[in-house]
Amino acid sequence: MSNIILSRRRLIHSISLASLGLSTPLWLSGCAVDPITGKPTLMMLSEDDEVAIDQQQTPLQFSADYGVSQDAALNQYVSQLGRGIHARSHRPNMPYNYQVVNANYVNAYAFPGGSIAVTRGILLELESEAELAALLGHEIGHVTARHSAARMTQGMLAQAAVGTAVAGLGDSALGGAVGMVGQIGAGALLARYSRDNERQADQLGMDYMVLADHNPKGMVELMDMLRSLSSRKPNAIELMFSSHPMSDERYANVQAQYGGLSASVKSRSEGRERYMDMTARVRALKPAIEAMQEGERLLAQNEPTQAESRLLDAERLAPNDYTGLVLCGKFYLMQEREQRAVEYFDRARAAYPGEGQAIQYRGLAHLGLKQFGAAREDFLAYEAVLPGNPGTDFLIGYTHDQEGERPAAAQRYQAFLGRVQQGEQAEYAYARLAEWGYI
Repeated sequence: MSNIILSRRRLIHSISLASLGLSTPLWLSGCAVDPITGKPTLMMLSEDDEVAIDQQQTPLQFSADYGVSQDAALNQYVSQLGRGIHARSHRPNMPYNYQVVNANYVNAYAFPGGSIAVTRGILLELESEAELAALLGHEIGHVTARHSAARMTQGMLAQAAVGTAVAGLGDSALGGAVGMVGQIGAGALLARYSRDNERQADQLGMDYMVLADHNPKGMVELMDMLRSLSSRKPNAIELMFSSHPMSDERYANVQAQYGGLSASVKSRSEGRERYMDMTARVRALKPAIEAMQEGERLLAQNEPTQAESRLLDAERLAPNDYTGLVLCGKFYLMQEREQRAVEYFDRARAAYPGEGQAIQYRGLAHLGLKQFGAAREDFLAYEAVLPGNPGTDFLIGYTHDQEGERPAAAQRYQAFLGRVQQGEQAEYAYARLAEWGYI
C-alpha cells in the first residue's frame, strides 16, 4: 500500500479549481503586434491559442461559480450591452461571450479569448447601466490588451528557465513534475493583474464605453462603489481586489480621464431605470444572497454553527436557489455529514438540471460514505457534462483503486498525470502506479 495517505477531508478540499489543468502549448508564437500600440511585443501565445485555452477553461470556471444564470433575459441584456462595447474596441472580432454566473461574491473576470463573466453578487451592488458598461468595458480592455496572454508568456519563460535548471534530473519524479511543459489552470488564468494592467484596462474601458454612447460617469461610480464596498463587505470583495488591485492612483486617473470629456458626453443617460428593470429577478434574491455571503464569511472564520444558521436562513428565503442548495451541501460535506450533503446535492440537481458542480460534489459525498460505485457514477456523469477536468480522471481512478480494480485505476491515474504533475493528488497517483509496477 502506498505510504501517501489521502484523507477524505484533504481530498474534498483539494479537488476544486486546483485540479484544473491545461498543458502549455509546445509551439511558440514569438513576436506579435500589440493591438493597442501597434508595436512589436514578445508573445508566446497566438490568438488561436488564446481562444483554445478560453474554450477549454471557461465551462469549468463558470460551473465553479455555480453555473450560468438561468435568467435568460438578464444574460441577453448583459450580452447585448457587451457586444455594443466590444464592437468599438481594438479587437472587435474576438469570439466574445458574456455570462452572468450565480456566484455570490463581488467580481467580474475575462478569459483571454473573450469570455467574460459577471457575478450576481456584483450585479446587486451596481446601480445603473453605465456602471455595468464600465465593468464590461474594463474586462474587454484586459482582452484587447492581451493581459492574460502576456502573463502566461512570462510564466512560460520562467518555466523554461526552471526546466533548464533541472534538466539533469532526467526521468525522476521531480524531473517529470518540473519542466518546460507546465500547467495552466483557471486560477492561473484569472490571477492577479498588475497595477499597470488595471490602469490600462480602466482607460480602455472608458474609451470604449464612450464610443458606445454610454455615460462615462459609470466608471467613476463603479470605482466609488468598490471602494465603499471594501469597508462594508470586505469578505465579499476580497477575490476581486486580489485579482484587480485597487489604488488611490487608479481612482485619480479615472477621475482625471472623466474630467477631460465634453459636457455633452457627461450628460448622457446613465440608464438607471432600465438597469433596475433588467436585474429585478436577481434583486429579489438579495436577502437570500446576503445570508449566503454571511454564511460563507462565518465559515471562513471557522464559525460553523453560525454559518449553518445563515445558510439555512438563505434556504428558507430561496428554497430552490441552486447556489444556496450547493452551499448547504458543501457545508454538510465539510462537517462529514455526507448523507445530509447528498440530499442537498440532489435538490440542487433538480433545481438546475445538467449543471455540473452539484454532480461532482455528490460524488465526493458518496466517497465519504465509501459508496465507491455510486461515486464513480456521479463522476462519470460530471465528466459527460463537463469534459476536460483532469481531476475527474483522478477521482474515477480513486474509486477503482478503492475497489481493488488496478488496471482501471491505473488507466485513469496515467491520464491524470499526463496533464497534472504537481500536488498531493499527483504524488498519490504516481506512488500507486510505481507500487503496482506501471512506472
